[in-house]
Amino acid sequence: MRDGVTATEALGGRGGYDIPALRELSNHGYADPFRPRITEDSSTHAEMAALQAENRQLAGQVEALRSGAAAVLHELDTRMLARAVARQAAHLLHAEYALVELYDQDVPYFRTSYVHRPVEVTRDLSIHGKYGPETVNSLSQWVVRHRQSHLFDSANPDNRLPCVDLVQAGCRNALCVPMLNHQGYVVGAVQVQNHRSAGGFSTQDLSVAETLAIQAAIGVERSRLFDRMQEWSQSLEILLAFNAAVNQHLNPSELVRRLVEHAARFLKADGAFAGLALPVEGAAKLVMSAEAYWNRGEWQEWRRNWDPLEGLPGHVLENEFPYLSNEYPEDKIADADLLTRFEVQRALCVPIKDVEECVLGFFELHRGSNQPAFTWQDAAFVESLANTTAVAIRNAQLIKALEIKSAALEIKGEQVRALSAYNLLRLEEERKHIARELHDEAGQALIAIQLGLQVLARQVPSDLRSEMAQLGMQVSHSTKLLGNLARRLRPPTLDRLGLHGALRQLALDYQERLGTPIVLDLSTTCERLPKAAELALYRIAQEALTNTVKYAEATRVDVMLVEDGGDVLLSIRDDGKGFDDAAQHTGLGLMGMKERADMLPGRFEVRSRPGFGTEILVRVAQV
Repeated sequence: MRDGVTATEALGGRGGYDIPALRELSNHGYADPFRPRITEDSSTHAEMAALQAENRQLAGQVEALRSGAAAVLHELDTRMLARAVARQAAHLLHAEYALVELYDQDVPYFRTSYVHRPVEVTRDLSIHGKYGPETVNSLSQWVVRHRQSHLFDSANPDNRLPCVDLVQAGCRNALCVPMLNHQGYVVGAVQVQNHRSAGGFSTQDLSVAETLAIQAAIGVERSRLFDRMQEWSQSLEILLAFNAAVNQHLNPSELVRRLVEHAARFLKADGAFAGLALPVEGAAKLVMSAEAYWNRGEWQEWRRNWDPLEGLPGHVLENEFPYLSNEYPEDKIADADLLTRFEVQRALCVPIKDVEECVLGFFELHRGSNQPAFTWQDAAFVESLANTTAVAIRNAQLIKALEIKSAALEIKGEQVRALSAYNLLRLEEERKHIARELHDEAGQALIAIQLGLQVLARQVPSDLRSEMAQLGMQVSHSTKLLGNLARRLRPPTLDRLGLHGALRQLALDYQERLGTPIVLDLSTTCERLPKAAELALYRIAQEALTNTVKYAEATRVDVMLVEDGGDVLLSIRDDGKGFDDAAQHTGLGLMGMKERADMLPGRFEVRSRPGFGTEILVRVAQV
């Protein structure tokens, strides 16, 4: 018999213990004399059950946090990420309702809610413009303002927090945590509530919510960074497209409309309009006059005039400076008709000024409450578009004057060419400014994100570190792409090393993109050309190589910069499919190259035949 027999009894009651024998008896099922006998009762079962339940809860929270981290890693869209965090918070903390707010400069621009269990009222602010429980906002506001987490219990409210709106909304208990980036700025807030359950949230729940908020903050910062990178990468195309547009339309009213369309698309404005400063018949003053309103991609007839200091257009007419209002309904000079018809919440109005700082017109952009606030950086970008428009408006006015005064056609033509040259100069200045911003601002932001990812990699579970490393590689790749875009906008080698160094860098970049050999022959003996000539020749070479990439289907490209009879000759020749000489100057790219050569002055020539490639020739006299 083995049951109930101790090892001592099995050994015949011998004094002392034979350890090997005890081990052998234990293997055969005899009771261990050293093992204490536990009396199992109901309290032990209860404790074990409680521990098991707590372990299951902790395991569920760990798994939920793991899922939250995975969502942050894979979700690049800011709004989709906010919705995922709200859903994750509700399930993780067993809450009936969850709310996630996103902030930009302490101003909420997006709110989304998730209902885990039915509550009386629920809405998504991103669609309807209001909270879930419509009056609940004081808790989030307090947390964002103080940048610290908070637990709310209706049975024992905190006197620091005005909780009337929470109680009126039927909230019994809630918690709210801020989402802080690596610099300590608020990028959002996570709030969960219970309306029917009387059980309050614990400090452990608060710690779990703060962990989720840390993960979410990194995801929000990353998604914003990718949004900004995409916007910056599109800015060059928008500037070039806008430059082509203003050179095609000579009607000033049409010019300002094109300005509105490009600026509204770039800055993601819901609405916009623009107008010109027109003289009042019989009065020595100007008024701002608009004819239409751009609303969600379409023009609507909307005629208005503003006297000086009347509305935002009248304000910029009088003060000649941009006006920014992110609380437009409370602004004293807000337009009542705009508030009624288009529900404007944020507004940016910028004057269009010529080279003599005279106001020619204005344009105004609008956003709703669910969009980020306008910044002075937005104003600076739109002013760069306005400067180009101002030159085009002046060109249009000069051309009209030339048609009336044909006797002065030659003189006015020189003025038009001078203004065109000034237009190109301003465009180059804006390119240089944008390239510097890409390098300094966006580049530094990428580095900060990369450092934040390195810190986070040491805190997340080990099975997520490979994904964090992959994300770090993506950020590094994005940094490289951003640097390439900055060089395309304004190559630093052109200023530092001159045309020779810039052409070498340009050839390397395009050879990498095209995959086609580019052979260089830089035989000029002069060290540096005049700055205007170097810039013009570089842009002509850049445009020629761009056309080769797009259309030529070439297997080899030769770039030559040589001295020829006292002149400098630039040649870009490919062995591609070529085209008909009769249509050689119809493209905007060729027209732009010819215009740059004419302003040097220089000679521009295109040689091409179908099937025999293309050669671009520019001859400039050395000074």
